[in-house]
Amino acid sequence: MRMFVSGEWRDSPSLIEVKNPFDQSVVDTVPAAETSDVDEALEGAVEGARIMAKMPAFDRAQILHRTANLMVERSEEFATTISREEGKILAEGRIEASRAAEIIQLSSEEAKRLRGEVLPLDGAP
Repeated sequence: MRMFVSGEWRDSPSLIEVKNPFDQSVVDTVPAAETSDVDEALEGAVEGARIMAKMPAFDRAQILHRTANLMVERSEEFATTISREEGKILAEGRIEASRAAEIIQLSSEEAKRLRGEVLPLDGAP
């Protein structure tokens, strides 16, 4: 596996094993990010937020909608990964993968309605 930082896939000389907590089998290895990787990822996230803020709401909604569709298409793969890396039964992994896609789909609908309103936080104790 590789890590995605500021729009590019990269490797790391140091890897971390991801183990299934049920049987301790190795599911995969992931790169161990260094401080510089984290700093660059944060800078990329700030720049991405600037870009997204300038994008029309409809375009942001379309990106989220496409993402939700891709998540549904790959839901069995996600369910299997969730099951293996968390030691859950496959049925629970399927529910989790399905719920994640539903949340992104809901977010795509809500993205069209964002108006920059502020909810007062002093409305409750």
